[in-house]
Amino acid sequence: MNREMRRLQEAEERRRKKAEESGLSRAQRRAAALQARSERGERKPFFRRVADYLHEVRVEMRKVTWPNRDQMVAFTTVTMITTIILTAVVFGLDVVAKQAVIWLIERGT
Repeated sequence: MNREMRRLQEAEERRRKKAEESGLSRAQRRAAALQARSERGERKPFFRRVADYLHEVRVEMRKVTWPNRDQMVAFTTVTMITTIILTAVVFGLDVVAKQAVIWLIERGT
């Protein structure tokens, strides 16, 4: 065991003893341990990270301004028209490119 690991272990033991002496509940001790772990740069347990992520998603989703029905109809209409126009443009370019390649092949032979 290297010096750094020994120091970290000793610091953790001191924190644990201090928490026990102050009469903290189990949840409070666990929160303190998680905080100490994050201060040392260690990763949180997987399920804790997932829970934190889902909590943050929920908080952010509450901040979202959702569109009403009229706005959704307008957005959908604009999206469909744009998609149709771009599809037609790409199709036209494809046809022109195909004809150009056929013309070059016929001219070369």
